[in-house]
This record gives sequence, C-alpha cells and structure tokens, in this order.
Amino acid sequence: MRSRRSIRIRRIREWLAICAAIALVPWTIYLAFTLPESYTAQHWQAVWVGFDVLLLLFMIATAVLGFAHHHWLTLFAFATGVLLLCDAWFDVLTAENKDFVVSVLIAVLGELPLAAVLIIGTLRIARLQIPSLSRAWWPSAGRRRARR
Repeated sequence: MRSRRSIRIRRIREWLAICAAIALVPWTIYLAFTLPESYTAQHWQAVWVGFDVLLLLFMIATAVLGFAHHHWLTLFAFATGVLLLCDAWFDVLTAENKDFVVSVLIAVLGELPLAAVLIIGTLRIARLQIPSLSRAWWPSAGRRRARR
C-alpha cells in the first residue's frame, strides 16, 4: 500500500509533466515561426564534445551496470538510448552537404539500432518488474490478452 505522501508526490509529478507538455506546444509553434534558417553558434566544439563525453559516460555506465547486474541498469540503458537518438538527430540535421551521407549511415547503421536495443530492452525489463495486477495499463497488454 502506498502512503498518502508518495501518492501526493506522484500526482504532483504527473501534473507537472502535463503542464510542461502543454506549455511546450505554444513555445514550439513560436520557435517554428521565429527561428532563423541558419545560425552561427558559439562554443560549437564544446557543445559537441561535451555531448559526446556525456554519451560516452552513459555508455560506460550502462556496460558496467550490466556486467554488475545492478538494478540501475534499466535507468542508464534507457537514458543512453535516448541520448543516442538525440545524437543521431542532431548529427544528421546539422551535417553539411559533404558530411550528410556519412551522418545518415552512422545513424541508420549504428546509433538508431543501438538506441532501439537499449530502449526496447529497458521497456521489456520494466514490464517484467511491474506486478501482474497493474499491467493492465501497460501498452499492448490488451492486445496480448486478446490473442490468447
């Protein structure tokens, strides 16, 4: 049984997520109409190297936690998968014409498949960790029951 405090905290988190999502809609529309086609960024090298260092640290943490069979593996594997998706997205969309094909190949043959393995594997593990009575809300739970 969950305490009233934990239920209250969960509800606050849920409402914060909904409010943030709602606030993001007009912001995204505003950006779509106001951002310039191109922009010269400051600290370009620091941004890319910093992001790749972060990705590297998460990959190492995921591997170490996996070898150690640590319960934090799912958290780090999911985050690493999301970072890989972001890396592929920005690599492809910021590539110059001469680098575009290489960026797409790296994304399609490397980053996206690894991200899929990490994210899908994490979701499968998370599904197994949920008590069977509360799995009804899990995506595809109804379809699976219907097939049986």
